[in-house]
Amino acid sequence: MRKRINVKRLTNLAMLLAVAFVLSWIEFVVSVPMVIPGIKIGLANLAILFSLYYCGGKDTFLVLCGRLLLNAMLFGSVVSLIYSAAGGLLSFAVMCLCKRFFTKHILTVSILGGIFHNIGQLLAAFVVLKTPSVLCYYAPYLIIGGIAAGAFNGIISNKILSCAVFAKKECRS
Repeated sequence: MRKRINVKRLTNLAMLLAVAFVLSWIEFVVSVPMVIPGIKIGLANLAILFSLYYCGGKDTFLVLCGRLLLNAMLFGSVVSLIYSAAGGLLSFAVMCLCKRFFTKHILTVSILGGIFHNIGQLLAAFVVLKTPSVLCYYAPYLIIGGIAAGAFNGIISNKILSCAVFAKKECRS
């Protein structure tokens, strides 16, 4: 028996992937100079956070993997995919876990996601570069950057989600 395709779900995932990709592209093209090299706001995480709270973990995992592959193919390389995947997948796992405990606290989930994204990239750098002592000095700065980026994305995502929940309720009535 053929499995029925949920067109609405597929369309939502495609739109979230497109939004995540466009936000990544904007961040790639409009490079905001930061005090510490390598720190970014992570605008694409707005789509990932929204998806996590609006669609759930399984669908968000698909959006994340699609974004990672698209970004690597169009903006990066195999090495950039390794760093992005290490950060993105660790961040995703932590956010999924924390969402269970902090259901209503998207800001907390986002900040932890930002911190663990940078930790995942540092772990990948340890493996690729094999210079852990040098990277340990960089870790506190990346953690501070992860807190700032996570807070920014959490605040914005919270606003977007409150509008989306309101719109969803209005559609039903």
